[in-house]
Amino acid sequence: MTDLSDMRRRFPGLVGGWSRFDGPAGTQAVDVSIEAMAEWQRSGNNANSHGAFPASQACDALTEQVSGTVGELLGADPAGMVFGPSTTANMMALTRAIAADLVPGDEIVCTTLDHDSNVSPWLLAARDSGATVRMAEMDPSTGRLGADAVIDLIGTSTRWVAVTGASNAVGTIPDTAAVTAAAHAVGARVVVDGVHLTPHRRIDVEAIGCDVFTTSSYKWYGPHAGIMWVEPDLLDSLAAYKVRPAPDSGPGRLEYGTPSWEAMAGIDAAARFLLDTTMDAIIEHEESVFGRLLTGLHEIPGVRVVGPADLADRAPTTMFLVNGFTPLQVAGRLADERVAVWDGHNYAVEAMAPFGLDAEAGAVRAGVCAYIGDDDVDRLLAAVDALGGD
Repeated sequence: MTDLSDMRRRFPGLVGGWSRFDGPAGTQAVDVSIEAMAEWQRSGNNANSHGAFPASQACDALTEQVSGTVGELLGADPAGMVFGPSTTANMMALTRAIAADLVPGDEIVCTTLDHDSNVSPWLLAARDSGATVRMAEMDPSTGRLGADAVIDLIGTSTRWVAVTGASNAVGTIPDTAAVTAAAHAVGARVVVDGVHLTPHRRIDVEAIGCDVFTTSSYKWYGPHAGIMWVEPDLLDSLAAYKVRPAPDSGPGRLEYGTPSWEAMAGIDAAARFLLDTTMDAIIEHEESVFGRLLTGLHEIPGVRVVGPADLADRAPTTMFLVNGFTPLQVAGRLADERVAVWDGHNYAVEAMAPFGLDAEAGAVRAGVCAYIGDDDVDRLLAAVDALGGD
């Protein structure tokens, strides 16, 4: 098993003695990804695709290479890899195309556990097409989304199901394979938001069986970019909104403009870093460190931990409140101790009310990733304990 105890040295951005629990919104970039981006910029290969000269051919080769590497990371056909600026942008492009084929009476199932990038695009598609969005409710007492909560809403009118792979707010990992099987049984298709799942679990899109899987490389130590896998036959059949010279088949149908080649190089290196480190090693490290964090938060008087109380079926992310302080005040006090956390709804807007949280103020979010260690956890816990919530 790979030892991750010295992992911090791989991340040049970890400067100033900070403990960075802000990873759920974006991790620091790993050294090999930074170097790959810089090397591409120095190489002279910046050009565009499908040209007759070597630099252009290098762009084509890079696309093929990164599609293959991410396909290996996700257990998915490389022919379906769509690269864009973010998952939100990719989902807007996807749902705009889907909306062209929806009609009144069609239904879309979303969930209250999802990031809004897997909710609002569907609400807009429904608005434009006359379709209806039905919301599957998570259990606010446990923070979990049972497969049946989604499956019970799937019927003969269901066309699409949108479900999170892991909650970016509280880490819950639903059974997406069971949801996909139920959706496919009635002829519906499934989008799995894998943005928060990919950094923390080994992904096998083929085993999940979904039709679309999204992820963002800046959540797993790479550059700011979004990757959306679309089943290749589906990709070719969508009524894509595109410029006329764009290809009529393949990922280019949903890719708007010239990609960031340097980002593509960084994505490839970050994905290779995960593959070489192995997800088994990352999972073992994160579960140990996150267990220390979760236990410690539960033991501090005046702290309310939001979401699951245990480590089962969850990514290493939690939200919490401290009595007598707003989430913003807690985040500010922790920042004084060089501990970075997020406050607010973290774009999981549908989850705030069921959890009994203010729609805007939300709660404090802390996430563990590969470069967080026990010392970081102890610093966070000491800073929270020093607030003296009652």
